[in-house]
Amino acid sequence: MSAHSWTAYWDRFWFAPKPQAILTIMRMSYGAYLIFYFWNLQPVMEMFFGTSGLVALGGRFPQQPSPVPTIFTILSDRSDTVVWLVTLLGMFSGAILATGIFNRITPLVAWICVSSVVTIIPSNSGDFLVQCYAILMVFAGLAGHLGKPVWQCSTGDHPAWSLRLFQIQIVFVYFFSGWHKLASVAWYNGSAFHYVVSQEFWSRFDITWLAAYPVFTSAITTFVLFFELLLFPVLIWVPATRRLMLGCGLIFHLMIFATLKVFVFHQIVLLFYLAFLTSDDISQLKNHLESVLKKRHLTLFKFSQPYHE
Repeated sequence: MSAHSWTAYWDRFWFAPKPQAILTIMRMSYGAYLIFYFWNLQPVMEMFFGTSGLVALGGRFPQQPSPVPTIFTILSDRSDTVVWLVTLLGMFSGAILATGIFNRITPLVAWICVSSVVTIIPSNSGDFLVQCYAILMVFAGLAGHLGKPVWQCSTGDHPAWSLRLFQIQIVFVYFFSGWHKLASVAWYNGSAFHYVVSQEFWSRFDITWLAAYPVFTSAITTFVLFFELLLFPVLIWVPATRRLMLGCGLIFHLMIFATLKVFVFHQIVLLFYLAFLTSDDISQLKNHLESVLKKRHLTLFKFSQPYHE
């Protein structure tokens, strides 16, 4: 491939026009998710930074020293009032983000609230992905790519680079998650899923009976490695296999969420999947919703008519 072809591909990858509706859907979904996220995080923040929290009581916990100021370090790290301030401000920023008002400023407020929690409270990879999503929303918002308020129709296109950042982020998450798993003996020899189903603490219901089928658990372990290391990072970019990868990932994460008490990671990953939507996907979804609503309207109209013998 010539240098000119590589340059053309590079320009097309980063700057080809993409429908503004995609980032609008992502913005609305992430904003709604932040309301749920901060409400569920409030008891955790209160446990650490409340008036009677671990910091106020002088207890030791694996707190991560923040390299940058946060709302807690600036105001107070031992106050119920500050805990509720962060909670409500985070929920409010999510609500405003979902409605599409002040799209250049609101993502920044949401990022400050998320970062104030994630940078100092011991967290898992899911929380860091919530923070990554927030900072990528800041970039998209400052570029004016987040669309219009909900009462206005978001039309037109924008350069692809803001969507590409979300796409590359989740591809890297999958690849390096699989790469890290290879360093574990349990994953390398195919027994990791056996240990997952053998325990009961993290299970929502009893799935220990699956441990009696080692061929199945080994196959699932191997599939997860292939999916994270190779299948998703490569085939998600191929138009013919894009929907297949998204469908496999959706089923995979929903099954884990339904069976195991893994709270944040699987939710935020599915929000990253929205970055791989296309204009055809949106058109088909819109037509399907219009068809369903039209059928319901006709059904309601039919039953609302007076009966005549």
